[in-house]
Amino acid sequence: MGIDIYASWPNMTAEEKNAQIVGFDTTAGHVGHLREAYHGEPYATRILCPEAFEDGEAAIAASVLRARLPAALEAAEQREKLIYQETDPLEIRRVLNSYRNFVALCEEKERQTGKPCTIMASY
Repeated sequence: MGIDIYASWPNMTAEEKNAQIVGFDTTAGHVGHLREAYHGEPYATRILCPEAFEDGEAAIAASVLRARLPAALEAAEQREKLIYQETDPLEIRRVLNSYRNFVALCEEKERQTGKPCTIMASY
């Protein structure tokens, strides 16, 4: 079990939705999907998009996600080091880049559509 975060936006295509079906991949932020397992805190997803955990989904402005990103990255790095005992900087960077890519995608889609992405939490 784990936490799955999905971004959606106006006029999202079936191809874009299908690209988010990535199983347990923790590096799929570029398609609008973030994944964390329930192995312990801190949970970076809860820092990045807490509103999505309140009602299951929420429209969150890309500027808000961008402002929260540094704290979420710090939490994700802590998780990798403390919970998973990860020491390889490249592996840590892959996970952190997923969060960066997720926010960048939300920024791009908000620019294209004029509306913030809806962020859904499934857990």
